[in-house]
Amino acid sequence: MARQTVSARRDDWDFADLGMKETQASTHFFHHWTAKFIPQIPRRLIEMYARPGDVVLDPFMGCGTTLVEAARLGHDTWGTDINPLAVNIARAKTAGIRHKALTEFIDWLDEAAERPERHLAQSRHLFEGSDEWFREDVARAIKAILNRARHLGGNTRNFVEVGLSDLLKGMSNARMDRTMPTLPSSARYRDKKHYYRLVNNETREINAFARVRSQLRRMGRALREFRAEATGRAAPILHDARRLRSLRRSAQLAITSPPYWSAQNYQKLHSLSFRTLGLKEPGRGEIGRRARDYLPDMGAVVEQLTQVLDGHFALVIGESRDGVHESVRDQCLSRGMELVETFTRRLSNQAFFAKAVKREFVYVFGCRP
Repeated sequence: MARQTVSARRDDWDFADLGMKETQASTHFFHHWTAKFIPQIPRRLIEMYARPGDVVLDPFMGCGTTLVEAARLGHDTWGTDINPLAVNIARAKTAGIRHKALTEFIDWLDEAAERPERHLAQSRHLFEGSDEWFREDVARAIKAILNRARHLGGNTRNFVEVGLSDLLKGMSNARMDRTMPTLPSSARYRDKKHYYRLVNNETREINAFARVRSQLRRMGRALREFRAEATGRAAPILHDARRLRSLRRSAQLAITSPPYWSAQNYQKLHSLSFRTLGLKEPGRGEIGRRARDYLPDMGAVVEQLTQVLDGHFALVIGESRDGVHESVRDQCLSRGMELVETFTRRLSNQAFFAKAVKREFVYVFGCRP
């Protein structure tokens, strides 16, 4: 008998053997999103708990990991998030686009990459203060790309803007060794994350047209493959999970990795995208931004789930020293959910801010309205 890999064993939830090729497969690579769970987790849960025809929900959708996997497995799926950038990314990963229009756009990028001086926009202004963040030639190229993208249809335009958004920080003057966009004190600095190499923002090569071209080509191929494989329909919705019932939708399986009480400020992490694309920031409405509101907010979401869900709810959450995250589990129990299974994950490859979290729990509840 062939030897099973660690991640293939149904009793192993660490997935420690997986690399970027596996965790960023299909359309999952489209846009960086801090602290998202790997697609193998929702995929396994869907295979275990969803019956044919079941609808899958993720109330804290983020960039759409659950929705992609549910659609790939043939399930209709919907998700909500209060962050408009997250919703746009999830839509880019799952929605159909006009591939002919995308091909023509990439052809224009090809031409612009060869002769950028002929295609730069007249204005370098992207948002208030953008002169600090982007060199003039880069800003004028980004402006030209945005101007041209406005002539595309809704989903196709969003697809291009998401591809551009993922590249903004790398094309900006922000330090390469900081997760949060941070300007260096001068144009020349030492990159502490990459062997202290010298970076000069005034002279380093940044061909925005070429970078976006490469990104969109790769994304376009992946979306074609996804759309050919996925028989389920995905609906990413800009909405507050504390008001799920108002959408008048239902599901038989919900899978989510909720924000933690000390959640990352996604608005700051993706501030260049918000400002360049003109997106409205959700502000302090994001769950996890205010510690005192965390458990009441999560309780409100759990209460909503009991009203829209008829089946199972899988909660993926890390252990906490103060027991706050475990209290979310208890809120599910206090609202009539029945704990069916508990799986434990040891975390070995984490973002720097979460290294204190050594284990993650997957709680699976039975839920009836």
